[in-house]
Amino acid sequence: MKLSNSILIIFVVCASSVLGVPMDMEMPEQTNTASSKEDIDYSSLVPVAHEMKHQHGVPILELDSLTPAERLYWESYNTTTYFTMTQGDRSALYYHAFTIAMVFVVLYPIALVLNNVSSNWFIPFLTFYNLVLVSSLFSLGLFSSSVSDFDLYTHNAYRPMSYILLVLSLTHYVSAVLLKAFKWINQDYSSLDDYPVMNDDSNFIPLDDIDLERASSQSPTLYEPSTSFKISTDASRHKVKFDNFTMTAGDNHTYKDSLDLNDPNNSLSSSNSPPQRSSDELPTARTFSHQTLDENTLLYKVFSNKTVQAVATKFHLLTSIVFNVLNYPMFGYLFIYIVTGIVVGNLLGKANHVFNLLAHFIKGGVFVMIGLLSLARYCGCLQKNGLAWNKAIVFKNQISSKGWWFRYYPHGMITMEGYESFLIFFYGSTNVFLEHLASPGGAWSAKDLQHVSIAFMYIGSGLCGLITEYILSEWRFNQVLRNTRINPSAIHAGSPGYSPNPFPVFTIFWTGILMSSHEQASKVSTMIHVQWGYLLAYGSFFRLLTFLLLMLVPNKNLNPARPFTELITSFCLIAGGAIFMQSNDEVVQALEYRGLTSMFTLNVNVGIVAIIMGWEMLLLIWKLRLQKSNQI
Repeated sequence: MKLSNSILIIFVVCASSVLGVPMDMEMPEQTNTASSKEDIDYSSLVPVAHEMKHQHGVPILELDSLTPAERLYWESYNTTTYFTMTQGDRSALYYHAFTIAMVFVVLYPIALVLNNVSSNWFIPFLTFYNLVLVSSLFSLGLFSSSVSDFDLYTHNAYRPMSYILLVLSLTHYVSAVLLKAFKWINQDYSSLDDYPVMNDDSNFIPLDDIDLERASSQSPTLYEPSTSFKISTDASRHKVKFDNFTMTAGDNHTYKDSLDLNDPNNSLSSSNSPPQRSSDELPTARTFSHQTLDENTLLYKVFSNKTVQAVATKFHLLTSIVFNVLNYPMFGYLFIYIVTGIVVGNLLGKANHVFNLLAHFIKGGVFVMIGLLSLARYCGCLQKNGLAWNKAIVFKNQISSKGWWFRYYPHGMITMEGYESFLIFFYGSTNVFLEHLASPGGAWSAKDLQHVSIAFMYIGSGLCGLITEYILSEWRFNQVLRNTRINPSAIHAGSPGYSPNPFPVFTIFWTGILMSSHEQASKVSTMIHVQWGYLLAYGSFFRLLTFLLLMLVPNKNLNPARPFTELITSFCLIAGGAIFMQSNDEVVQALEYRGLTSMFTLNVNVGIVAIIMGWEMLLLIWKLRLQKSNQI
């Protein structure tokens, strides 16, 4: 008994020394916090199973846990924004907000789809898009003039960005009209340049050199050469002659890994071959792209205008460059423009807060765009470049027929992992000193070093990723040769559609893990960082599963593999990036002031991201149907 008491005394002494509790400290007497029965009026009580004891839904000023300094800050917290102020033309502001959201989410994506399938409706719909955009910017001007005496955000970036958007949109529209007009009036058969010129003296790979394999999947375009094939052109009469040749023409002219011998439309396996094109028939660009127009339509009258034809012909190269430079980047600019509008409209990013806001919005926005791109790749976008998780092959005859680009193509081609590694390296190199901009006094603090170490990780991971891509180039080429029946001597370069390069995934994973462990000033901010950190980590895990699936089940044809794990990866990247953007200090304070917790951001973002993914997949499936039907 004495021994046990001695051991207990020693344990208490050691514990008190570790915890820093003095032995002679008087323990406070336990008090009964419950009110006595005499102080309770049971007649006024409403029976409940559990009373709410957490912070959700309770404005921060109603909390008893605030310190005097915190209460002083929150009592002076200003909730005035352009959306809450009573001055100005409110209807013009709401019209601008609604229409600019419609332009970004609905109208411009539809215009991109129509252009991608070479639809006659592209120019009319682009006209409608520009009318809506101009009306939206005009309403913004009306609202700005109505609140000129109440300039809440001086020298904001939204106003000059609006002018830039207007100029870019009109330039894009004019270049699109002129480019489409040139393609419509052009009689030099430039569209036939996409077809390899296969004559007796060409370096086209004959059918005998290709080991045909049966494939269950169909490619969008199929070349069907028979025993003899010649193309001869008469430049003076603009005629093309075909001898014993049938070809199913589509908008996307690519080689097929294998010819399906069971296809009834295949001239190699069916005696009922499609009707031959007459040598006197004129296969214009409109024939191949289904660009026939009714003479009574406005578009026909515009394209038939002599002035339009002269300008389109003279400035064809310039309009082509301008259109291609603006077409897809315009979507990215619209994204930046809308995010900037949300920031300015809610008076965020003023003074020194701009650095914290930029860090979260830029990084989070990048993850959102990567997630949208990942979902598009799953749906078959970028298939021509082998970036849709599909096998891609560059034939040796394409080196001479397609120009210098294919000559310098590495054997393993360039995969999305290669592009990601370069972007990671570039971002890390440019972000080293940006983490120090918000530091007062110019002195480097431990927090600055903590943040800049992430930039070091990006530099190292990006560089390792680029080196790994170089090392795996021959592996990717050999994977194509191992999983195809095409004669290896005919292949110049090839890629299985991916590269088992772990460094892009490594970067995303550790970004999520490090930031989920980043302690913040408030509990709400910490939990929001944990949310998007875990989402990025989960997304990188499913990307690794994608690599494993494709390595275990190699793609046998040129069609997209569509691994289901990429759907989860896309969701995690989009949702994680969106929550990342909302985890900046000012947004978190706005949530805390209104009594909203981290569950609000998680629930709302999960629902909105699911709707966005559904809309994107709907658009891309519609695009595939249009490509197959060629009816629009």
